[in-house]
Amino acid sequence: MRTSRRANGGVAIAATEPIAAPVSTTERVARVLLCFTADSAWLGVSEIARELGLGKAVVHRILQTLVEAAILVYRADRRTYGLGPAAIALGRRATANSEVRTAAMPAISRLASVTGETTILSTRVGYQRVYVGQVESSQAIRITIRVGESVPLTAGATGNAILAFMPDADIELALTVPVQQYTSSTIVDPAEIRDRLALIRERGWATTSGSIAVPVFGLDPEPAGALSVGVLATRDAGTDEQLARLVVEAGEQASAALRALQRG
Repeated sequence: MRTSRRANGGVAIAATEPIAAPVSTTERVARVLLCFTADSAWLGVSEIARELGLGKAVVHRILQTLVEAAILVYRADRRTYGLGPAAIALGRRATANSEVRTAAMPAISRLASVTGETTILSTRVGYQRVYVGQVESSQAIRITIRVGESVPLTAGATGNAILAFMPDADIELALTVPVQQYTSSTIVDPAEIRDRLALIRERGWATTSGSIAVPVFGLDPEPAGALSVGVLATRDAGTDEQLARLVVEAGEQASAALRALQRG
């Protein structure tokens, strides 16, 4: 805070006013990018600089960095910038994530109600899965995750439920990265993982200690994500087969809703 003092009838009054925090480079980059969400598809350096109150040199450096990353493209004939292929890919991924969540949250909510256990929704991002939703169990001791966290597809029932239904070439690429051992029961040997994926394809669902998962499909033949139910080993929730039937049913509901949403 900045403090100034002035006399008022012989009484000293302290007046404070906030000092603006310095704007970070990251914030400047974000502000420049957000300019491209407006109606104008193509913008010039001067236009952006005026809009944001930044120097032209600063804006130009940011724009050049974004062009190098393919987030923006430059039209030399008009000296303007527009969204590039990387930005479009990010937008599509964000849209897909939103679609999966919109379509599948009702299904995992019903699954949580029927099983009394935590249900989890993930989307696929490359060779990772990202938690995008959960409905927690109402029981005092329960499984929970951090929404937004990413995990490799080679780890856990949820990741395996997605990976099993991807093309063989993608499976082999995913297995080129050493598998992290999260717990003592994590399978890290590529040959064992391949055997597990073959079993998942055969029966339609994946299981690890405390979790059963199924893929969620949209119009694309590859999984858009997966949903799962987490059960504590100390709790009797029936056999794997009984629980799996409920999870498979939820997966079918979520997939049907996603396809309907994508068809518009």
